[in-house]
Amino acid sequence: MSNAATQLALVQIRTVRRLGRLFRVERTGRLERRPFEVSQRLIGRRAGLVDELVRLDAARRSLAVPPSDELSAAIRDLAGEVDRLQALCAARIEALTLELRQRRGAGQATGLRDGAGGRILGSG
Repeated sequence: MSNAATQLALVQIRTVRRLGRLFRVERTGRLERRPFEVSQRLIGRRAGLVDELVRLDAARRSLAVPPSDELSAAIRDLAGEVDRLQALCAARIEALTLELRQRRGAGQATGLRDGAGGRILGSG
């Protein structure tokens, strides 16, 4: 492998790992504890890294360099982080959907509710 291809592979591996860390930050809830502006910047940085990774992968393919074992392992780790975050998001959406249904009165009868807001006044 040429020096340019080696450098490209190293940059691609570092980018994949940084991207994986940003997904892990969100999955573990550390993004929620940050101010909104910081969270938005981290999400924007993640989007930028995805774009960078697409560019790097296209450059690697143009050089006809196959992915290294280290790059393949880093991509598998990244895919695992994305899958875990996706499952967490699906569970969160399901919980929010259930809560919204209950607030709208479509859930199980769990007690007395006021007529205006649907809030529980008491349960039996």
